[in-house]
Amino acid sequence: MSELTFESVLELISENSRQIAEGSAESRKLIDELTKSMKAGIKEVNKKLAELGDTLGRFPEEQIKADIVSKFEKWGIPVHTYGTHVVQTDPKNNFVYEVDILIYNTDYIVVLEVKNQLKKNDIDEHIERMKLLQKYPLPDSKGKTLLAGIGSMIISDGLDKYAESKGLFVIKPSGENIKIANNKKTFKPREWKVAS
Repeated sequence: MSELTFESVLELISENSRQIAEGSAESRKLIDELTKSMKAGIKEVNKKLAELGDTLGRFPEEQIKADIVSKFEKWGIPVHTYGTHVVQTDPKNNFVYEVDILIYNTDYIVVLEVKNQLKKNDIDEHIERMKLLQKYPLPDSKGKTLLAGIGSMIISDGLDKYAESKGLFVIKPSGENIKIANNKKTFKPREWKVAS
């Protein structure tokens, strides 16, 4: 056994430090590779979740869109044209609002917001959107009356009545398709006017 001296202890510490540094460099490289791989994996998962969310979000819109024209025509609101995913910008081209489904005729524009599961704040946000539609009107809407509706595949107890109390049409599933859930004899939709 060699003699333990101050110099030999320093040499041993130096050697151990070098080995740790080399090991740390290799460890850092491995950690960097794992981190890069994990980030790519998380990015891919987020992309797939976004695609799934978009698909799930479009499902109720497609269900409602499939039969909405006939439902409003039966209600007494003829439909001359309709559009989906209409985006409005301000004069500086800044986003102002998006509308899921718009129904047009010569007198009315019906503005529909569609959700998978309706929440109270969705109704309140749609009322605020209607105010934006007055401030930043859609093309060809001057002088027309705006009506609003909210559609959903899942409507918790009481939210349909809340939406109706705010003057909104309530669109929900009914057997094979959808229906306008308001009572035609007693419900009067709220009207928003667009300046001429």
